[in-house]
Amino acid sequence: MKTIHQINFWTFIINLILFLIPFLGMLFMMVLGFVQIILALAIVFCHYRRLDRNMRIMIIGYWIFVVINFIGIGATHFYNNFANDALVIPFLFLIPGALAIYFVYTTYTITKNLNHEHPAPQY
Repeated sequence: MKTIHQINFWTFIINLILFLIPFLGMLFMMVLGFVQIILALAIVFCHYRRLDRNMRIMIIGYWIFVVINFIGIGATHFYNNFANDALVIPFLFLIPGALAIYFVYTTYTITKNLNHEHPAPQY
């Protein structure tokens, strides 16, 4: 689980650095979203049984927000063809950015709780 958090954290940091050149940051945000969805799937399929109730609620909440965002992107594209920038910016940049921050926090919390539950042996 620590590896999942490290991958997530450093991918997020790279994305923040690339936002110094906004176009690169926006492009890399797609990579970040893809990586985070793969990591969320890994948590669900490999670690879900080890999670306590609060951590499960966090990961389910993440998935609910991801689905709502995809529905929003689809609805915006279907109805407006991205003609209205007031809808494009939130669904393509602001909400995914907030989701990325939330998922970094989620993986941090899960890693901290699972490592506290099973600490490494001290020699």
